[in-house]
Amino acid sequence: MTHINSLLIRQAHLIWIVSVINIGLGVFIPGFDFFAKSISHVALEAPVFAYTHRVADIVIGVSMCVFALGSQVISPNRFSVSMLSTFLLGISMISAGIWTLESPLHLLYNLSIFMIIVPMAFALEFKNTIKSAAFENFSVAVTLLHVFMFWMIYAGFIPAEFNGLIQRIWAIPTMGWFGITAYMLGTQLLSANNAKPATSK
Repeated sequence: MTHINSLLIRQAHLIWIVSVINIGLGVFIPGFDFFAKSISHVALEAPVFAYTHRVADIVIGVSMCVFALGSQVISPNRFSVSMLSTFLLGISMISAGIWTLESPLHLLYNLSIFMIIVPMAFALEFKNTIKSAAFENFSVAVTLLHVFMFWMIYAGFIPAEFNGLIQRIWAIPTMGWFGITAYMLGTQLLSANNAKPATSK
């Protein structure tokens, strides 16, 4: 069971790996305004690019949902807020791959706003598991970044000509956080598993 738990957590590295495709895909589309158009606009381009992007969104979303279930299994809490917020974020990513910007079901009516809660919830919930002040500070910083970026978006402070570039830069710490968290939790699970034979002697 411990091996399965570790796999559920470690597979979350797919999130940042596949996100690299989505972040950089627009560079290879002829005539695509990489600086102005958002990542989601790629889904409106030629099929080879559109479907690559949409499949990537679905893979990222499924990986988030699996990661959420894995975190629930090892969570010290009976009900995991980090699991719920991550699962909802994953659902929003899956919907982004199924429906394009032209549909209100894209991101399921901005369900992606739950990304604000994810880092802070993990930092609090797994404080005694990860035991890293650096991770806690990083998670808090990512949460503050999300709040700041959503404020900038809703206030209309992001210049249209740089909207796509800013979103792509924002996506780096957003998706990178999952890789770091998967590593931190995965390392703790491995250490706990290796310690069991020693304690049983």
